[in-house]
Amino acid sequence: MPSSNDNLFLFSPSASYPRPFACVIDDQARLVHAWSSPIGQPDIETSPPTYLRGWNHVEVGPDGSLYAMVPLHALLKLAPDSTLNWRADLPVHHDLDIGRTGEIHVLTEEPRPVPCTGGTHLLLDNSITVLGADGQLRNAYSLYEILTTTPQLEMLITGAIDQHRSAGRTASPVALAPRLEGADGWTRGRGVSRFLRSRPGSPSDILHTNTVEILTIAHPAGLWAAGDVLISLRNLDLIAVIDLRARAVRWWWGPGELSGQHQPSAQPDGTILVFDNGRARGRSRVMEIEPLTGTILWQHEPGLFCEMAGGCERLANGTVLISDAQAGRALIIDRDGCERWSMQVSTSAPAASRSRAEFYRLSAIPPSAARFLGAGDRPARALAESRVSYRLGQTGRSAQ
Repeated sequence: MPSSNDNLFLFSPSASYPRPFACVIDDQARLVHAWSSPIGQPDIETSPPTYLRGWNHVEVGPDGSLYAMVPLHALLKLAPDSTLNWRADLPVHHDLDIGRTGEIHVLTEEPRPVPCTGGTHLLLDNSITVLGADGQLRNAYSLYEILTTTPQLEMLITGAIDQHRSAGRTASPVALAPRLEGADGWTRGRGVSRFLRSRPGSPSDILHTNTVEILTIAHPAGLWAAGDVLISLRNLDLIAVIDLRARAVRWWWGPGELSGQHQPSAQPDGTILVFDNGRARGRSRVMEIEPLTGTILWQHEPGLFCEMAGGCERLANGTVLISDAQAGRALIIDRDGCERWSMQVSTSAPAASRSRAEFYRLSAIPPSAARFLGAGDRPARALAESRVSYRLGQTGRSAQ
């Protein structure tokens, strides 16, 4: 493995509410930097569910700033010393990506009545919202509108709605309007999303997008262009590439093969790496597919089952970093499935504040950001050091 200076990893413990924090560690499990801020956190007296507590996802920019998602409420940009650069009040969730010129693509959601067999259904429409480097809104693209331009995907979405309706799990706009519709139309944010997600079977949460990646390289065979966006929709077992400018689907794959997947990423040779959570099989795997044919070129089962959250990404040396989020474990494997590094994360917290996952995702940070880290973070660092412990695992063995 490269030296610890070459490997820095970022995560935010799920059990860090009401003062969430994020940590950067090296591959020797040493804390390099931390951020913390209570801005925008829900009042503890409202007994918020775990998915509304803390930071849903965090990402480090090339200047060492932290982008922290207050679930379904706001996106924060924090300086390395945790002071607030800006705040965008939006119903953000799950993922964001930072473009080369500093623009931000972030996932948002809001209720939307949509047609379905025999009537209408209240869907939590997911959008890709684009912000400037200053946090100001530039545009928003409805994924429902884009996906339903493809007949097969329209049928997939309508079929999922019909399954809820046949099971008696309906989300009728007429029935729910007294609770949700305000003076300016349908409301948005964590209050309405909490209400809709609490309904039996969560029938509104069909799209449930968990990944957005700005593609920086065009596909070698022209399947997509630089600037298109790769997304993952967990509840539909679907990954897709969309052209935001044309509002069109360029490529899609997954139903019948994937099961609750997270974090697909396009590789320079045009293949796609994805973490298949394997909800239907009871075991998770890492896969690399050829999008032209849908062929699985490589797959590995690392002997774990992460039903929710988690992910995988290829590192600069060709190995793959895997987030076993529910177990609080991260590991790195090579192409042969040999485990090259692993680490166990444990966060001290009262049982009532714990989540089903130790963290949402552990990810590598840009090397350019490293020089901004390690100073001015004393209060956040003290909090992180008092709450989180790490244990390195053995290396050189099969990950199975």
